[in-house]
Amino acid sequence: MNLVACGFTPVYSEGSQSAKSLSDIQIAAPNTREEYLFVRSLEERLGRNENADLLLNYNIRIRSEGLDVFGAARARQVGSVSYQLISSSDNSTIATGSVSSFTGYSPEDLAYLATKRDANERLVQILVDKTVTDIIIKLQAR
Repeated sequence: MNLVACGFTPVYSEGSQSAKSLSDIQIAAPNTREEYLFVRSLEERLGRNENADLLLNYNIRIRSEGLDVFGAARARQVGSVSYQLISSSDNSTIATGSVSSFTGYSPEDLAYLATKRDANERLVQILVDKTVTDIIIKLQAR
């Protein structure tokens, strides 16, 4: 059986417009654990671009919410990231956006702190995925 390629190229493929745009972004330094996780994950995708023309500033907000689902205690971490891409040459704003999501965990677990920490890490990863996608969309629309 012969399969024919669909003609599409991966968004991050070498030489693609998205890859070029993303490789021109420097990420602002983190100050908190969540920001560190966010930056580390972004740098795994974008690289550490210290001489980039664009600076990504971001604000991460994460809060806990308790839920009572049919008598079973549940909790969730709710988070959002708002960001700005700033041109290094003239300090103009190139793009802005915000993304949000949540993850759940059981506060009744014996390893409560570990499950909450894991929920935070999963949430930050989801926020990174959504942020990169949003940035690609905004840069492609320019």
